[in-house]
Amino acid sequence: MNIPSLFCAVSLIFVPASFGADSFSATLKKLPAESGKSSFVSNWIPLELKGADMQEKYIDSTRVTDVGKAQMQFYFPAGWRSRDKRPALCIFPGGGYALMAIDKEGVHIARWAAEHGMVGVVVKYRVSQKNNAIGKFPGPLLDARQALRLTRKHAGELGVDPGKIGVMGFSAGGHLAAMAATLWTKSLPEEADNPLRSVSARPDFAMLIYPVITMVPKDTHPGTRNKIIGSKPDPSLEELCSAERQVTPNTPPVFLVHAQDDGVASANSKLMEKACRDKGVPVTLRLYSRGGHGYGMEKRGNPTDQWPEDAEKWLFEREILPVAAQRRGTENAAAADSSGKREE
Repeated sequence: MNIPSLFCAVSLIFVPASFGADSFSATLKKLPAESGKSSFVSNWIPLELKGADMQEKYIDSTRVTDVGKAQMQFYFPAGWRSRDKRPALCIFPGGGYALMAIDKEGVHIARWAAEHGMVGVVVKYRVSQKNNAIGKFPGPLLDARQALRLTRKHAGELGVDPGKIGVMGFSAGGHLAAMAATLWTKSLPEEADNPLRSVSARPDFAMLIYPVITMVPKDTHPGTRNKIIGSKPDPSLEELCSAERQVTPNTPPVFLVHAQDDGVASANSKLMEKACRDKGVPVTLRLYSRGGHGYGMEKRGNPTDQWPEDAEKWLFEREILPVAAQRRGTENAAAADSSGKREE
């Protein structure tokens, strides 16, 4: 199934007929000089990394699995011009490294980013339900780093500020975003022949939404852990893929969202918050009393409904968004900012 076809009836997004399954360079050549009044979206673009030869499968219109070769898709805001310097948000949907909630935690989020003047980038990284080798470290991280590098290398053509390229991830995608934010200096032998290896893969900010953070059995999500590092990993791999243990003073600013009743323990976000504070990394944790897991930006009548507005406010305060976020109530949210205070 071709994802852009799902949105032909959505007035926000206009998909130019000329956009096809092109290479990255071919897609850049087809970008207009400016978008005018309409937002628009590219087709899926291969990241041109080595991957498994397997048939991508849509479980339904909202979830994809058996992604053997990574791809990315750009959502451009109305009024976009190629000479702009807009923030970009690389988005990693969740799904336990077995599948991806590509609609709710990918496309919808990219549209939200475009509505707020950013370039939204959905990253379809390697996952599989049937092939346990797909989704193992370092495959998804290679994909995340390549997406960041491509966006930064071609920032001038994409209308992107190369110093404002962030990551946002959900659940297992939050774990991937956290690894991208903490392991960006880690040398990976699989990238030895990558012509983009000299381009920085450091995100400038990280937004982790109900994330899996740690691989330590006590607090991790077992299914996610088993997919990314296996059921009996080497202790060094468990350490490496526990994002809270890889935080350094050079980790970018972090925004965290979690509900206290989430099936993925909120301890994950608390561990990341503490690690950031200990290393002097600016961090904000929005800890809500209720909301469960997997809500994306859906409004479900829970305190977690508030998180997109809180995220918008954070982006403005970090001077990532150029205009002030509308101030909305934060009732039922426990906010922890970089000052170390928390208000219940």
